[in-house]
Amino acid sequence: MINYVSDIIHKDTNFPKPYWSNTSSNSIVRELIENADEIARCELEELVDDGTIEKPVHEDVTYEDVYASQDNLWNFLFFTGYLKTVDKKFKSDKIYLSLKIPNREIRSIYRDKVTEWFDNKIKNENFQGLVTAFEDGNCDKISDIITGQLMDTISFYDYKEDYYHGFLAGLLKHNKKYFIKSNRASGLGRYDLVLGTRRIRQGRAFIIELKVAGSIRGLEKGCKNVLEQIEKFHYDSELLNEGYTNIDRYGICFYKKECLALKN
Repeated sequence: MINYVSDIIHKDTNFPKPYWSNTSSNSIVRELIENADEIARCELEELVDDGTIEKPVHEDVTYEDVYASQDNLWNFLFFTGYLKTVDKKFKSDKIYLSLKIPNREIRSIYRDKVTEWFDNKIKNENFQGLVTAFEDGNCDKISDIITGQLMDTISFYDYKEDYYHGFLAGLLKHNKKYFIKSNRASGLGRYDLVLGTRRIRQGRAFIIELKVAGSIRGLEKGCKNVLEQIEKFHYDSELLNEGYTNIDRYGICFYKKECLALKN
């Protein structure tokens, strides 16, 4: 299929292709994301963050070979315009290309596929263990489960608080025991997340406030700060006014893909 690679490499490959959004190329992006190992997940994060990755060129890749390896998938994405070359070098008589996503339109396709993959992933997983950990006050388990999910996820939002907010809400939203409320006014401010039973009498609720630390050493301090914030701004006011009496309060702090949870 591809014997013209040398010509392509020596030309500007930042060319718009009408089949960038077609079904076959999109399915290959999806296949790469769904089967990505830890290395490929890191490479995808680098690309979507406008970075580059280096890959060897396979001149003899055919369509039938596309799914045989991740290197073949990367090559096919390059040849179909989903990646462009910004540099090239020779190593042991083999050509290596520095690749990046060509433009914002293509980057949005990668992002959409990552979001779609994550939504499907959490629908098919049982996070009852996370809910039970909140019920039991098992902060170590909460921290481990959330950290494990972050490690196994492709991230592209620069690790800002709204990313973690959406991420944790996504993990919890499919539970069948508690409703979830997000970013609601209560007391003197707005809490991040609340879980609660629909039954108020003899029911239960959890206030979860989130923080992003500037370093791994700041995780514990971040948790304590948001626990103080829950008390200072009376984020439990809405729940207390509704009649809930069994309310637990959690501070969860993140640094990149690390998470720490503390309970008041």
